[in-house]
Amino acid sequence: MNFFGPPTAPKTKGPVIKRLLIRCPSTAKLTPSGQTIREELCAKAKINSSKMTCPHCRQVHTWTKKDVVLAR
Repeated sequence: MNFFGPPTAPKTKGPVIKRLLIRCPSTAKLTPSGQTIREELCAKAKINSSKMTCPHCRQVHTWTKKDVVLAR
């Protein structure tokens, strides 16, 4: 037991998979895209643009890689 700080997370084995979140350009709120990616591959990955209806502002957004945020 660790008495001198927050508990340490168990070490994970294998790749870390993250959800891709899309930032709404109108509200700046994040929405899951329904896609996932291995965290270490994200920087070099080519992510095709896609369209989605935003649940925050109800408009259709075309998003690109620059709009993507990785979930924690």
